[in-house]
Amino acid sequence: MPIFQDNRKLVSRVRGLRTCFVLIFLVLFAKLWYIAVLKADHYRQLAKQNQVRIIPMLAPRGLLFDRGGQVLVDNVESSNLVLFRDKANDLEKVFEFLRGLNVPEEYLQERLHAARTRPKYQALTIKENLSLEEISYVLAHQNEHPELTIVEEPRRLYRYGQLAAHALGYIGEISEKQLKQADFADYRQGDIIGKYGVERTYDRNLAGTDGQRRLLVNSIGRTIEELHSVDAIHGNPQTLTLDLDLQLIAETELGETPGAVVAFDPVHGDVFVMSSHPAFDPNMFATRINRTDWAKLSSDPNHPLQNRVIQAQFSPGSTFKVIMAIAGLESGVIDPNDTVYCRGGANFYGHYFHCHKEQGHGTVNLSDAIRQSCNVYFYTLGQKLGIDNIERYSKLLGLGQVSGIDLAGEALGLVPSEAWKRKTTGQKWYAGETISVAIGQGATTVTPIQLARAIGIIATGHGAPLHLIKDQKLFRGPAMAVAASESDQLLRLENLQAVRNGMWRVVNEYGTGRSALVQGFEVCGKTGTAQTIGNAAKAKLSKEEAAKHPDNALFVGFAPRDNPEIVVCVIVQGGRSGGGVAAPIAGKIFQKYFDKKYGRPQGPEKITGPLQVASHAAELPPSAPPQGQPGIRQ
Repeated sequence: MPIFQDNRKLVSRVRGLRTCFVLIFLVLFAKLWYIAVLKADHYRQLAKQNQVRIIPMLAPRGLLFDRGGQVLVDNVESSNLVLFRDKANDLEKVFEFLRGLNVPEEYLQERLHAARTRPKYQALTIKENLSLEEISYVLAHQNEHPELTIVEEPRRLYRYGQLAAHALGYIGEISEKQLKQADFADYRQGDIIGKYGVERTYDRNLAGTDGQRRLLVNSIGRTIEELHSVDAIHGNPQTLTLDLDLQLIAETELGETPGAVVAFDPVHGDVFVMSSHPAFDPNMFATRINRTDWAKLSSDPNHPLQNRVIQAQFSPGSTFKVIMAIAGLESGVIDPNDTVYCRGGANFYGHYFHCHKEQGHGTVNLSDAIRQSCNVYFYTLGQKLGIDNIERYSKLLGLGQVSGIDLAGEALGLVPSEAWKRKTTGQKWYAGETISVAIGQGATTVTPIQLARAIGIIATGHGAPLHLIKDQKLFRGPAMAVAASESDQLLRLENLQAVRNGMWRVVNEYGTGRSALVQGFEVCGKTGTAQTIGNAAKAKLSKEEAAKHPDNALFVGFAPRDNPEIVVCVIVQGGRSGGGVAAPIAGKIFQKYFDKKYGRPQGPEKITGPLQVASHAAELPPSAPPQGQPGIRQ
């Protein structure tokens, strides 16, 4: 009997399997339709983001020149390592690789945290100014780390290192705090801005406009094609009023000693010299200063980040006597011919106050008192004036208020008064305190720029606005003190002439400032030696401890006597003698100024110590703009 096989179950299974395949195909087709047609634009954009890299092209900042056209601040090309966070799938591997470049993981974490609000496809600079060995190391591992790329960017170069560091300033990455301020509303996170000095004040003129390159890259970061580029626009170069030759004199003479030197044109307000020691090298900030170096600078007890010219507040010592002389003459309490007998000291309000010359100066008039710096004469003048008159005329000459120079952070100094003491201590002013103030001690403090400006007003009869930028249309100094304009009307020429005559004798008639003498030119000046600790406090110290608080040395002056062209103020901390230490520095600056002006033979200025010309400086022509455009290195 034949056997028949029943295939109905098999056929049923085949039909079911066919139906499943059809359904799967329909699902896949629908998905493909969804991706390829309905969401085509979305995925096309995602694909572009995966393939396109946006390389920032930082704008080279404008160069800074001295008044004679010599480059002070330049730009050089720097090879920087950048990270594309959207490509960094394994940060642990990135951290491990960067250890070979001595990039601390903590620093990288800080950079990533700071950039957390920026789009991940934007490049994040990890290390700047790579060496040839470091470049080779990165390129050798490019296939393993496509998220890392080397970019050529301009780097700021301060050609003379510490020279004029506080005037020139430095640059750095904008902080989160600054981004919240109205002044920085148009800045973005990661932008490099001026942080200090001229770099800060004139940042918008110097900054230029950044560009970018859009590159098509493969899976390992190699460039396939350049899609689009926008060139960076160079910042505007600026000429400063600083004179490199005079600045070198001041820097070299101060050496490692803390102090400040400022020199300017009292007629036009051009600042020739601004030297503050100790200083810092702004090149440290050009490549994002590390935490260790910053901690060392900010915790240094000598305060190298402080611009002593505009921020340090000193007792003016005997330099204040010329302010007292103006106050006495203008108020009418003395006449230039009035005399005082000095026997080496005098009693005032039940206390004996010494003159610096134990045997006394004998009978002196105003001119004699300025030349010999007689304390007793000015004690007597202070008694006649009273503290409020002293305050009034001091402020008329610009003390106790900002000078208006185009730098941020200027200190006010202090000229005491009865109202000031009641407000700050709740106590009355005692007449005996006026005696100390009369010779520049007591509560009176000045910044070097204020003291220099007061001397400029005495030299010319008016106060010019001080500035570091040559183009006055760009001037961005704070509001000027009213005293400068008031002094034009209130200071009488005959009174100014009387004080100038005494200052001329200080330098030219074997007075205390004879070390500032320049043959052929009539230098006028005044020396000062100011205590850094009061007599009462000093008396309680041992001789060894007292020696740790040496007096500051000061000199202020101008030249020539008629039609002054330059004012100089020198303060040497712990210098002990204004005539012996500060005046010779001023004398060399005066000498160099007139030698340059009249074409006299000049010896070569040697740059020593921290003022060695920065590396790369010799490779660039004096005023050459950076060549080419920053870009990517493959």
